[in-house]
Amino acid sequence: MGFTEETLEKTGQGEPDWLRERRRTAFAAYERMPMPSRTDEEWRRTDVTGLDPAKFATLEHANGHKQETPKLPAGVIFEPLSLAAHKHRQLVEPLLFSALHANRDRFAALHAAFFTGGNFLYVPDGVVIEEPILRQHFSHEGGTTVLPHTVIVAGRNSRFYYLDEYIGEEEEAGYRSGSAEIFVGEGADVGYVSIQKWGRHAWHLADQRARLEKDSRLRLFNITLGGRFSKTRVEASLVGPGSSAELKGIYFASGEQFFDFHTLQDHQVGNTTSDLLFKGALQDTARAVYAGLIRIEKGAARSDAYQANRNLVLSEHARATSIPMLEIDNNDVRCTHGATVGPVDPMSMFYLQSRGIPATTAKRMIVQGFFGEVLERIPFEQARTLVETELEARLG
Repeated sequence: MGFTEETLEKTGQGEPDWLRERRRTAFAAYERMPMPSRTDEEWRRTDVTGLDPAKFATLEHANGHKQETPKLPAGVIFEPLSLAAHKHRQLVEPLLFSALHANRDRFAALHAAFFTGGNFLYVPDGVVIEEPILRQHFSHEGGTTVLPHTVIVAGRNSRFYYLDEYIGEEEEAGYRSGSAEIFVGEGADVGYVSIQKWGRHAWHLADQRARLEKDSRLRLFNITLGGRFSKTRVEASLVGPGSSAELKGIYFASGEQFFDFHTLQDHQVGNTTSDLLFKGALQDTARAVYAGLIRIEKGAARSDAYQANRNLVLSEHARATSIPMLEIDNNDVRCTHGATVGPVDPMSMFYLQSRGIPATTAKRMIVQGFFGEVLERIPFEQARTLVETELEARLG
């Protein structure tokens, strides 16, 4: 049992030769590389010894659908990734897994070899789409693997919003991802929101990587709520002067959930800006690990980078670890980073309770206020409302 060459060939059946060969290369990397261990710096605080992906070698296919897709302007391509690989090779082949590298580790290789489902979105130069594009991905069965992959290409001076929502309905363990590659062209303005609500017992490992060209803007929001174990890497490469990346995250962990986040703000050229804020609340015996790196490369003078991770601990048994890091190879920059881990402010609780508000309601109000700084920045109302509703249900 497990992921085999036979499974690989079935997964790639009917796909163009170039894509099947790309899968084979990723599979070779998957077989070659060992499972990450706690001797690896990135995995030092993250234990995956209980995860055996081979247990979940049955792939769920056709597990999602477009939802409320607006009428798209001429020239826009919004299709299943497998179909776009056939019809638009000249667009898809150079970009697919060019930002997310299959040989990064065994989990990245597994995703690249066996990804199923996912969409390809191409918005031509100068096209503005006012209504957000929404996409849902479902898992229905326990004991399976679901690996959707999104590729987004924003042409020069285009503007649009996109939402990936990952929804799990199963009660058993499974292996899940939900990865995205986002290419933001010169002068483009893109809002991307990912909401992860996989099943409560899922193992979730995903990568979201963006590349920003000259004078472009990306607002990326990562919302993590589901899974027993979730590790997400959110990374932005600013390769064009004048580009700007806003990276925001919200996570709420309860029970025995474990969440791990690794972020990278990579300033490869000068006159670039990045602003990262990840906020999390933890209750029961939940744990969270955040490790973030701001990298300013040698030629990136006059870069401006901000990074913060704030954690609200709602029980004495919950625990959060935060590790902000800087790697600066240029003196003409401005960088700020910080992290906090703390309980609910007792003075705030006292203030609310002294006005007749029950303790549980007061705590919920404080947590909602804590997340408000990120919620109000989500760039379109549908996503903002959806996140607020999910948080209220979990705080309920």
